Amino acid sequence: MSIIGIGIDIADVDRFAEHIERVPELLDRLLTPAEQLRRNGRRRSAESLAARFSAKEALVKALQLPQIIPWHEAEIVSAFSGAPSFRLTGWVLEHFRARGAQTAHLSISHDGGRTVTYVIVEGDGAPLPPPVDQPAPLLPGSPEALAELEAFRARARAGREAR
Repeated sequence: MSIIGIGIDIADVDRFAEHIERVPELLDRLLTPAEQLRRNGRRRSAESLAARFSAKEALVKALQLPQIIPWHEAEIVSAFSGAPSFRLTGWVLEHFRARGAQTAHLSISHDGGRTVTYVIVEGDGAPLPPPVDQPAPLLPGSPEALAELEAFRARARAGREAR
């Protein structure tokens, strides 16, 4: 097995908590009910919630996924020892397997109001190439930018209708 991708993410706990307080339904979009609760049924701390979302962000980077994924399809689960790992399902699992990935290693830490998560994806697939440099941004309001925006909206509509 070889390393296919590596991802790291840092999250500001207070900022994450503020977002959740301002838009409470955001928590349900980002984390499964099991991720939100400890084994005793109480809600996890802001540090733990932010770390779980941060882990998903690190996975996105390790697999070079689009920035918005079906977040519930990359669930963070804990062993009895407390060691975190991923439970992948649906589209995320399909993409994981398509890359030739077999294992995702996850490390989570939080201290001083910040969380740090690190993901290493291993498998028999080829290592992911570094992302290609992005083209120069389109000028806002230009015909090209408006056409690109309309194409994006059409793809988004088609994706929602397909679900």
